[in-house]
Amino acid sequence: MNDLAWRRVAGVVAVALLATGCAGASTGPTPSAATTTVMQGWESYFRLDWTAEPKPSGQEIAGYIYNTYGSPAKNVRVLAQGLDPKGNVVAQKLEWVPGGVPPLNRSYFKVAGLPPANTYRVSVWAFDWVQGADERR
Repeated sequence: MNDLAWRRVAGVVAVALLATGCAGASTGPTPSAATTTVMQGWESYFRLDWTAEPKPSGQEIAGYIYNTYGSPAKNVRVLAQGLDPKGNVVAQKLEWVPGGVPPLNRSYFKVAGLPPANTYRVSVWAFDWVQGADERR
């Protein structure tokens, strides 16, 4: 098996583990009032434009993530948090950005089903830059 095939297998295994919750094991930091990203400095590469609207299934955060960098981003996740009047997190949800974000372009995202809150905050939780041969995919 060549190097690319091994990386694909490892990626599939990693995604399967994440999807099953890693059998209760922690896979990294947990979102909180103090922890809103695992990618410090994301603001240098991305900009968010979003709105919060009430829906029958709960509050919905929808908008665009803009990639201001010259490489595509994949495995992009946004964190939406509902805050009370004192700034305490009362609800939060991580959501994937479908298809990633092309370079110097934007992608639509939606986080549905949040309970009502005084205000909302949205940040980029995580992402990977696409490099080399992966850019052609």
